Amino acid sequence: MKDVGLDKELTKLSKQFIAQIEKQRKMIEQKIEAIINEDSELKQQAKLIRSVPGVGKVLSWVMIAKTEGFTKITDPRKMACYSGVVPFEHQSGTSVYRKPRVSIFADKSTKAVLHLGAMSAIRLNNDLRVYYQRKVNEGKNKMLVLNNVRNKIIHRIFAVIKNQELYKNPLVLS
Repeated sequence: MKDVGLDKELTKLSKQFIAQIEKQRKMIEQKIEAIINEDSELKQQAKLIRSVPGVGKVLSWVMIAKTEGFTKITDPRKMACYSGVVPFEHQSGTSVYRKPRVSIFADKSTKAVLHLGAMSAIRLNNDLRVYYQRKVNEGKNKMLVLNNVRNKIIHRIFAVIKNQELYKNPLVLS
């Protein structure tokens, strides 16, 4: 078969396309940071949220945006339900029972970012990692425990916002 040289051209175009997307991503991130830094309250919230293990800039942005600066959603339980990390039981009468599952109506993008935060948190040296390892060693399903870590991250984010104090890792204090 004759080599047309199309693969080299497609590779070159793909690299240019990826570089353009990367440039746009950086520009969007800079704009988000600029918006947060202009408002002192949002800047303080972002600082507090990022003190929680596993929470980085993207998760802090998502939490601030979804809660509208913690004014629209003020209860961590409601945020956990919205994010799809709370399992609901399904029961009909006395005979039909299925194991609890998370809602299919959850905000999947928030759940995905929380999942990445939870994965990061269990890699760091903190109480969430200790919790994760203890529950897995007890024989619990890893995804169930990871879902619990997501829920704990949400509750910790709301706690630092409510108390207006940076998160203190209990493992570092001991």
